[in-house]
Amino acid sequence: MKFYIILALLLSYILCTSFTPKSTNPLDMIRFDVKQQTYHIVSLLDEMIEIAGSSNKTSKHQQTKLIQLLKKVRIHYKTIEWLISYIDNESEKLIIGPPLSKLDEHIPSTIILDPEGIQAIEEIICNDFRNENITTVKALTNQLKQHILDINGNIQSVLITDREILEALRNNIIRIYTIGLTSSDSPCFDQQLQEAVQSWNITGKYILLYIPMIQNNHDLQNKITKIIGKGEAFLHRSRTIEDFDYWSFISQYAIPLYEQILYLHQQSGIELDHEVSRRNRIINYAAKTIFHSNAMNPMAYSRNQYEVFSDEKKELGKILFYDVALSKNYKMSCATCHNPSIAFTDGEIKSKGSLPGTHTQRNSPTLINSALSTKYFYDMSTSYLEEQIEHVVNNTIEFNTDYMEISSRLSQNQNINELMKKIYPKSSNHTISSGLISSALAMYIRSLISFESPVDSLLRGDSIAKNSIYHGKHLKKVKDGFNVFMGKAQCGTCHFPPTFSGLVPPLYNDNDSEIIGVPSHSTSKRLDPDIGRAGVYKYSSTIHNHAFKTPGIRNIAKTSPYMHNGVYTSLQQVVDFYNNGGGIGLGIKLSNQTLPANALNLNKKEKENLIHFMNALNSPVSDY
Repeated sequence: MKFYIILALLLSYILCTSFTPKSTNPLDMIRFDVKQQTYHIVSLLDEMIEIAGSSNKTSKHQQTKLIQLLKKVRIHYKTIEWLISYIDNESEKLIIGPPLSKLDEHIPSTIILDPEGIQAIEEIICNDFRNENITTVKALTNQLKQHILDINGNIQSVLITDREILEALRNNIIRIYTIGLTSSDSPCFDQQLQEAVQSWNITGKYILLYIPMIQNNHDLQNKITKIIGKGEAFLHRSRTIEDFDYWSFISQYAIPLYEQILYLHQQSGIELDHEVSRRNRIINYAAKTIFHSNAMNPMAYSRNQYEVFSDEKKELGKILFYDVALSKNYKMSCATCHNPSIAFTDGEIKSKGSLPGTHTQRNSPTLINSALSTKYFYDMSTSYLEEQIEHVVNNTIEFNTDYMEISSRLSQNQNINELMKKIYPKSSNHTISSGLISSALAMYIRSLISFESPVDSLLRGDSIAKNSIYHGKHLKKVKDGFNVFMGKAQCGTCHFPPTFSGLVPPLYNDNDSEIIGVPSHSTSKRLDPDIGRAGVYKYSSTIHNHAFKTPGIRNIAKTSPYMHNGVYTSLQQVVDFYNNGGGIGLGIKLSNQTLPANALNLNKKEKENLIHFMNALNSPVSDY
């Protein structure tokens, strides 16, 4: 008997010590917390697996219990999501990716991968909980459990630096207001505010672990503690995400906390990303806010990820941009379809071709901030700006020429010839090759970056913006419009800040496409025949039928007409299209529409404010 008592005491001691952090080092404490949360999540998932396997016939009680457990899983997951996203973004997609089928782009055939993860389970148990799906729920839950265990194993074993922790925490602030507080990663659960509180507080908890690294840190600790406390109280005061004041939360709490972490990072002596790597990354962690033109690196998605921005190459690219020698008939330049005075678009429904009476397949998109993208063209057929330029050169409707002919023409231009030799001294025999032409043009396009609209200035709290025309009733309309954009209208679930495009936060390393059901004409109930991504070999699948890249909406007041086919001429028409539920809302039969088909029920004032906000996304023309 004495032996069993001693054994029980020994086991109790082992269990207690195994659940107690053995170090006050921030990294060790964070790893310990991740392990603890993993155990909680796995325990909840085991309960779900047991309930899902308890009967082959679904019941209301079974559904209710699964929903309750999955909601708890989501809450606990928010305490580790910030680190998983940063350390292993691919695993994070498997854990909480969208409940949509996708293609495996890493192999040369069109293999459809079924959706998995939290959102896929959520979608089934909320909207499709039938007898034949209970086995799927159990299998998906088992998969999710294994992914959680695998990523925990990685976090416990891989080298993680303090720099990466601070970057991941700043990413989490971005995540909270770009994804967490919208319906982006939760198909049907209405607990975004509760999850945001959890995510916000865990960010604050781990930031405070690094305060002792700074001497005379009392003021900084007070500032950060105050922002965290007031931010939490603000989240608690809100009732629903439709009524949530996104503008105030971002400007008064998220941006200030983001900036204070940067200050902590700099004062602690922990290196910044650019100090340890020459590789271009999309987020500039030295920037105080993501609503600034220096917040994102336009070189991040160049062919050469170590390429440095060059003013000389940019100036050469600008000369080539306006040179009609690039087109076969000497009548077109890049500026023909991308006019700076209208935000580098052309105002045409579909751009005019080089041959009389011809038009391109689609509407001409803006080039402003276009470098902040992982894919180009509406069908996302290319991955680099340099590659996109090559397509335009060879396209029979556009430049209708080739690089050999262009090279011969440019070689006869003394100014361009000398600039090429100066800027590319190592080029073979000083030949003006396709690579040099596309390199210079791409550099110019990468210079067309702007986050200097009234919206950016106002969110940053710039003194000039405070004294601008955006004050009083006008400012209120912009703020209210932004809140409608992010909340009730759900625009922010596809057009993510700060680019307001399909560039997905918080890492901004992937571009989204959507199937929204654009009609062939503004008054038509027939779907536009353009199949979009499905017409590209590597995306050729029915799941991409009529899918198009989600474009940025900055400068949208200048870029009419709208949609890939230029079907709408006013923002009012665009807002009405979305308000009605896209193509399905118009009466178009579309089985794979990714845009929610339910009407948004925006009232007249909400629509007007939404348009006021979009008009305030214009950047000054002089910037370019």
